[in-house]
Amino acid sequence: MSRRQPYGSRPNRRRGTRGQSPRLLLLLVVVGAIVAGVGYFSTDAGDQPTAQPTAEATAQPAAPVAPVPASGLASAEALALVATLPDAVYTDDGSYAGNRQELFGDAWAFDFDQNGCDTRNDILTRDLTGTDIDPATCRVYTGILSDPYTGETINFVRGQDTSADVQIDHLLPLKAVYATGGEAWPAEKREALANDPVNLLAVKGTENSSKSDSLPSEWLPGFYPDVSDRHDLGQRVVWDDLPADTGLQCWYIDKLVPVFVAYDLGVTPEDRAAMTAVLESCTV
Repeated sequence: MSRRQPYGSRPNRRRGTRGQSPRLLLLLVVVGAIVAGVGYFSTDAGDQPTAQPTAEATAQPAAPVAPVPASGLASAEALALVATLPDAVYTDDGSYAGNRQELFGDAWAFDFDQNGCDTRNDILTRDLTGTDIDPATCRVYTGILSDPYTGETINFVRGQDTSADVQIDHLLPLKAVYATGGEAWPAEKREALANDPVNLLAVKGTENSSKSDSLPSEWLPGFYPDVSDRHDLGQRVVWDDLPADTGLQCWYIDKLVPVFVAYDLGVTPEDRAAMTAVLESCTV
């Protein structure tokens, strides 16, 4: 946000200008135009003491996170990385249930990029367009989401009955992270992963609920297996019946693999097989 610049004062007129050369008068006109131009381009009307934020304003936080990339990696690179991920065993001993806040910190309270904004509003700012944001609180009041999981357009409106229409998905779910090695991590590392933008995506609320704590062997966007009791029984499936067009699934795995790599997280044999099956179907 640009700083408000003092308004330029008009040059004092001298007596007897009738006798000055036309060149000097022309020079004064040009200088005045430049001063006026600089004042226009360097002054933000939203910074003026008398100006009030309007519903149409789109003021951004001081240091918004970078725009979400189209994908995390090229599929060929992701495929090579999947082969190098360490092995992991999914172990749910019940210690995660009811302890999410204690294990991963208060939801969205960790300021990962230290820009003074909470994580949820950072991701809404990054992933939504046409946003109305209160710069004092970083709260996103309205915006438009092009849901990456369904392709639907969702008009987001902040409110008790509407905020849940757009939710923030952990690409690697926190329970799954905890059950595949995260239990042994220091609390700081778990809290960082829970708020790291590389692991977060604004999505349609019902899609986030459908995915829940699932890993790739249990859930892929746009493609759902018939394993309704998978969370209770720890069931895993290997994708052997992928759709004809796997573009959406390739995009998802391309974004997911860098999270495994960044946090040195192991992968179960079922999830390795599922991600490999997807990536081998990709064209890039």
